[in-house]
This record gives sequence, structure tokens and C-alpha cells, in this order.
Amino acid sequence: MMAKFSVRKPLTVLVAVVAILVLGYVSFTGMTPDMLPNMDMPYVMVMTAYPGATPEKVETEVTRPLEQSMATLENIDSVSSTSSSNFSMISLQFTDDADLDVITVDILQKIEAV
Repeated sequence: MMAKFSVRKPLTVLVAVVAILVLGYVSFTGMTPDMLPNMDMPYVMVMTAYPGATPEKVETEVTRPLEQSMATLENIDSVSSTSSSNFSMISLQFTDDADLDVITVDILQKIEAV
């Protein structure tokens, strides 16, 4: 049925194809290239190195004091940590309305204090 219509009304088909191409071009040029939109993720990772230390020593001397200090930050949602030989990693999750620029400064101050 479409084949017969296309043969009988070639001008109508041509106009429809051109209209689709023009609309596609207009739509494509109007799109913004936001492949990676600007998003604030309310997560911060604090990694510390303690060369030659056992996991237990890292836990007691580095991870716990830092965790306790970080738990007092404003807008903190959760704190989790991992202690291994030679390093520790603390994951901080904040509420969505947290200002990460201010929090980053606060974190650096707390690390220096510990």
C-alpha cells in the first residue's frame, strides 16, 4: 500500500522526507552537547598513607581519629572506612544540600588538626 502511494504521489513523499530532514536538522542544532552535565556528588574520599604500618596500627592511629573528627562535620550523612597495611580510606557521604566547597575546607582543617 505504501509502495503504491509512493509511486502515485512522489511529490508528497518528497515533501514529507524534506520536512523530516529539516525538522531533524533544526532539532539537532538546537541541542546542547551535555555529554557530562555538571553534577555535584555529595561524596568525599579521604585516603591516608602510613608506610610500614599494620592494619591494626593504621586503624587505631589514623582511621579512628579521622573518623571521629569527620563525624562532626555539618551535613554529614554517613562515614565508612577501610584500614589496610600502609593506608586507610575514609568515605564521607553528605546530604544533597551540602556545599562541597565549604566542606572541603573543613575536611582539610580537620585533617591538619589530627
